[in-house]
Amino acid sequence: MERRKFIKTTAIASTIPLAFNHIPVMASSQFESESLQLLASAAAGCGKILVIIQMNGGNDGLNMVLPRDKWGELTNARANILMKETDVLPLNYNETTGLHPAMKEMQELYNNGKMLIVQGVSYPNPSYSHFRATDIWFTASDSDKTLSSGWLGRALDTAYPDFPTAYPNADMPDPLAIQIGSTLPFSLQGPKINMAYSVPKPEDLLNVINATTDPAPNSDYGNELTFLRLMKDQSNAYREAIQKAYNVPKAHTGNYPNKNGLADQLKIVARLINGGLQTPIYVVNHPKGFDSHEDQVLETDKKLGRHAENLGILSSAIGAFQEDLKQMGKAELVTGMTFSEFGRRIKSNDSAGTDHGSGAPVLFFGAALNTGRGTVEGTPNPVSGMIGTSPNLPQNATVNDQVPFQHDFRQIYATIMQDWLCMTEKQSDAVLGGSFEKLPIFNSNKSFYYSNTPFMSIFPNPNTGNQINIQFYNFINGIVEVSIYTLLGHKLFSKSFPIDGDILSFTSEIFLASGTYIVQVPYNGKKYNAKMIVM
Repeated sequence: MERRKFIKTTAIASTIPLAFNHIPVMASSQFESESLQLLASAAAGCGKILVIIQMNGGNDGLNMVLPRDKWGELTNARANILMKETDVLPLNYNETTGLHPAMKEMQELYNNGKMLIVQGVSYPNPSYSHFRATDIWFTASDSDKTLSSGWLGRALDTAYPDFPTAYPNADMPDPLAIQIGSTLPFSLQGPKINMAYSVPKPEDLLNVINATTDPAPNSDYGNELTFLRLMKDQSNAYREAIQKAYNVPKAHTGNYPNKNGLADQLKIVARLINGGLQTPIYVVNHPKGFDSHEDQVLETDKKLGRHAENLGILSSAIGAFQEDLKQMGKAELVTGMTFSEFGRRIKSNDSAGTDHGSGAPVLFFGAALNTGRGTVEGTPNPVSGMIGTSPNLPQNATVNDQVPFQHDFRQIYATIMQDWLCMTEKQSDAVLGGSFEKLPIFNSNKSFYYSNTPFMSIFPNPNTGNQINIQFYNFINGIVEVSIYTLLGHKLFSKSFPIDGDILSFTSEIFLASGTYIVQVPYNGKKYNAKMIVM
């Protein structure tokens, strides 16, 4: 491929012979791949967007998603870093689990049906090396195999053949993927070239958007550098599309936190989505490292410290991003996912930290998730907003004990491919080199899990108190009116409630004697009824 064609389409690649606005520009290594080339073949025109947040260094899942039903085991294993149980943020309809107190925005998302936890994510024979474990996640390989291209890059290569020679074009005028906040991720490496438009820092992309450059030295070298930067920006085929999308007016501006590097990245992503950029994949990077061998918490207050700071950055950025998507009316089109290359050990070390481990939770956020209690029925342990169970921890963990393996990360990839990026099962199997069972992550699966279901159900049923919970089998954003009737048709109760999700909980203002009642909800011109038994 001619070098000028490469520079025309990408911001950076692999080794550094040139750099513009801190953006290295270079020819990519030539990789060959015999398989795994189909990921986004159906994603073109699918209209869905995937945002991946990488948390580098190995995140301590047991200090992020805390198993409240295993508190005795946690206390025995990590008393020197464990916060008070009363500090843990509770989750609606999930008595077994809580979140770190720095994650208030994500608690709100969870309680409103906009966040889902997948517990115990790992793979057989996990690696505890940062580099090797990251490669495994990026390539979707077995732990004993090495692949030379990434799972997203190989797929994008199949979906958009001949890139970059024939791109941009009328069918795909925008970048295939945009990565902000790091060097080129191996996940986006295609068979011959990295498929992403990539910038190491958010301000580098803003330089491209605003046609500005960092100051150059006032010298002959500086003048030449300024000229080269200008030529590079003007020849970049995607600059105009990115600039146009970024500058589309927004009715509202999300309330993003200041001095938050992740929020800076997601704010740019939100503006590009608002502007109609067709890019289906965004990869952003948490600005802080999660490798917490020591001083993970403050000795004086264990809910504070380095890990708490990192989780606060994550939570506030995601909360602002999700609110921004809601305001622009595109929340249903975007799903986000967090991951780290591995978790940490169950038992803490003597330096108030944790060492490299295996399994950890993966968090999904968005408005299109199967987060209701009913939507995960069919899994072994249906819980609202969570797939899997609290980790099964030993009573007295040793330094070698690991968080148990519940779900292979390739199950998550298979689910994303089939249920979010519009791929067939056959295509997904080809990408992953084998078949992996899907997980009920997206509400687009609802017809699969509920082929002939009613509009709503009551839980628990029979009911033993005045607390009434209604599970809707569709997500609702608006006002619903709930009425309670006797079997003879006498109305006992009627009230309107706001709802943004698929679960409505309220306390009846009247005493309901033992017996059978009818709960009625009008919706979209129809009246839906569910039988409720009071004991």
